[in-house]
Amino acid sequence: MDFKNQLILDHEGANLNRSFRNASNEGIMSKSKIQFKTKSSRRGSIIIFVMGMIFLLSILTVQFMEQILPHIQMNAMKNAESDLRRVAYSSLEVTLAVMSEYAEYDSAMYSPTQGWQDPLNFAGITFPDATVTVEFQDESGKLPFSSLYNDNIMFTIILSDLGFDDYTATELVDKFQDWVDEDDLERPDGAENDYYLDAPIPYEPANAPISSLKELALIGGFQETFFDIYGRPNELYHRLESLFSPVNDGNVNINSADASLFTLGEEGINFEQDSFWEYLAGEDEVRGTTDDRYLTDTTQVPPSIRDGIPGVTVSSEIQWLTIIIRAQRGLSVFELRALVSMGGSLPGNQNTSFDRFNREEQVFSVEDNTERSTEIGNLQYPFAVVQIYENEIVL
Repeated sequence: MDFKNQLILDHEGANLNRSFRNASNEGIMSKSKIQFKTKSSRRGSIIIFVMGMIFLLSILTVQFMEQILPHIQMNAMKNAESDLRRVAYSSLEVTLAVMSEYAEYDSAMYSPTQGWQDPLNFAGITFPDATVTVEFQDESGKLPFSSLYNDNIMFTIILSDLGFDDYTATELVDKFQDWVDEDDLERPDGAENDYYLDAPIPYEPANAPISSLKELALIGGFQETFFDIYGRPNELYHRLESLFSPVNDGNVNINSADASLFTLGEEGINFEQDSFWEYLAGEDEVRGTTDDRYLTDTTQVPPSIRDGIPGVTVSSEIQWLTIIIRAQRGLSVFELRALVSMGGSLPGNQNTSFDRFNREEQVFSVEDNTERSTEIGNLQYPFAVVQIYENEIVL
């Protein structure tokens, strides 16, 4: 074989070897590409799986929080209510103590503007973690609701003043009288057992004097006119409540009485009466504010007011007082209502027994055994707490 042919063969061999290597490299690269794609696909699947698990855990976490959060809030509110209850009763104790100071000094209770309208501030008591307000409602500044039991004409006049027509007023009076009387005889527009036994939840009339104006919600006719569809008092109820008290069975305190009490069924207030009410209202000419004036006797009361209501005697002293205490922390509110009898007796239409304001535990936290702690633990007041409501639940 000559040299030329040898070169040709060597060149062809080199080309063949190069082609083989190229083919081999292409195979290796293809295999590498396949392996890379496989690894990338696996990695993507793992990422999708992890993201799916995160999404699923997020849903489960949200559902768990939705279920557990109300329980946490309920427990927090329960604990807050327990604390606020103690704050409210402590505030009541302070309020009674301050009132006792004024009752002993002045020998009578005339009006909160005697100086006890802000008892916590007077006593220097604060609650850093709660907001407490104290409000007073003089029940003896209202007409005795019991005076309407045997006076259908006056009851009808009052309902007419509240905006009822004669027929509706007569119907309401008949239903009320059937509720409180002891017999089962039904008046022309009244209601007895059969009427109430047909209710979705059957019940019977009390056949006894009402102990609270909210008992009107049980009486036919009053349910629809003085309460909304949820049983909550409406504006008519509050107007009636401002005029009458179911616990006051005696005199009307002129210091807190509404002027409209003395114009029921009449055209309005005359000049003599107007100047008198302006005097009691104080400089701001608004009743129920801190600058109200008060009388210690009734000699300054005009005769047209003093003798304006037949059968009712005008006085200047408080006999029945409702103390309303609200303790609040955030959204949690605890309301305490205490009915106080200045004479220490129970209302004539009440069958409850609450005697003196005695407690199973001391409201004040006194750790020592000094004379002062003994004095606090044995406080006695010249009046009696005869009824207590907690958030409108009677005790």
